[in-house]
Amino acid sequence: MKSWKWLSFMILLLVLAIPLKAGQFQAGVGKADITPIMPTPLAGYGARNGGISTGVMDKIYSRAVVISDGGKKVALVSNDLLLILADLKDEVSKNVADLKLDGIMLTSTHTHSGPGGYTDIWIVKIAVLGPYVPEYRDYLVRQISRAIREADKNLAPAKFGSAIYQAPGYGHNRRHPEPDAITDPALGLIRIADLSGKPLATLVNYAAHATVLGPDNMKISGDWVGVMERTLEEKEGAPAMFFAGPIGDQGPNCQPAEKGLTCMDRLGTGLAGEVMNDLPKIALTASVQITLMDKQVPMPALELRKGCWKGIGWIMKSAGKKLAREQGEFMALELNDTLIYGVGAEAATGVGFELKAQHPDKKVMVFAHANDWQGYLLTPPEYDFGGYEACMSLYGREFEPYLVKQYRELTAGVK
Repeated sequence: MKSWKWLSFMILLLVLAIPLKAGQFQAGVGKADITPIMPTPLAGYGARNGGISTGVMDKIYSRAVVISDGGKKVALVSNDLLLILADLKDEVSKNVADLKLDGIMLTSTHTHSGPGGYTDIWIVKIAVLGPYVPEYRDYLVRQISRAIREADKNLAPAKFGSAIYQAPGYGHNRRHPEPDAITDPALGLIRIADLSGKPLATLVNYAAHATVLGPDNMKISGDWVGVMERTLEEKEGAPAMFFAGPIGDQGPNCQPAEKGLTCMDRLGTGLAGEVMNDLPKIALTASVQITLMDKQVPMPALELRKGCWKGIGWIMKSAGKKLAREQGEFMALELNDTLIYGVGAEAATGVGFELKAQHPDKKVMVFAHANDWQGYLLTPPEYDFGGYEACMSLYGREFEPYLVKQYRELTAGVK
């Protein structure tokens, strides 16, 4: 009997030692609580004046999935935060360097009721994140890293599937009334399961701001996105990860007389229901080819729109220099017939349509707020239209054609 046990043990060791062939999909998921454990300001609205949050409406998380095809190994990370800045991405990357990841796409859900305090850049502190809290910054880096490490530790053979469906009615164009308004009702879904079909993670890509809760709210919350994530996790028993689409001109579609919490619940549970209806239709495969496209690209010179910030233009120009980059990260990820653009800018719907049109034979998803915040991104006509979004564009009218061109060149090898 002992000899059989010994033989079984040796066979198991040999199986584990056999390297995976290229194309054999692996995935692992991790989740870490990033709800502040110390007093922090609430991010998202300058009108809050950097006020400290008064409590927690719902907990917020960092959710990570590490995927591999036996060659490349990449982490996709969704965080219930307002923004990702390049220095945060860099610090997390250094913290998990021993995992030998080929790439990390670090994103935010863009909730306007998440914690602030995690940057010391003065204009960001004044405008949206509030006073710097070094203890929370350290905690945030640790917890995001923990989620990635957990995902990497759980890496195992898995199955992958994706699809794009239509889910109109959850977002609306906040810059234009009907009939000139355009929206993007595309609901991008990625389904990851173990070899038996048990859910490991659901990735959701949709274009609507997480701004149901306004500046009067002073409690930590994932907004309607948090409701959707929780609802899916309760039903699926696996992490649900939201990746904001081209949301630059897309607000949540609340009804005029609808109170905030009511709208938050309706949108979150409604979109979760759409996801649950569509997930079973997605076919799964264990054979996945991953292609990572990631490069540093020279950024245009800082160019703030004329006519904005009258009387304080000199202040905004100084502020812009704190945010403008000489180099920007441009990332894309191809998984079989699915193509993901990781865009650092807060892209508007028209920009998303142009990126998606580059590869009409692919299931194209745009993950905004990825790896940095490069300002708002509008098509030239939308830039000329003006408004808050145009004033918050850091690189001028021609940044959008430049960015689209860079992504076209980056993904030129996509078949």
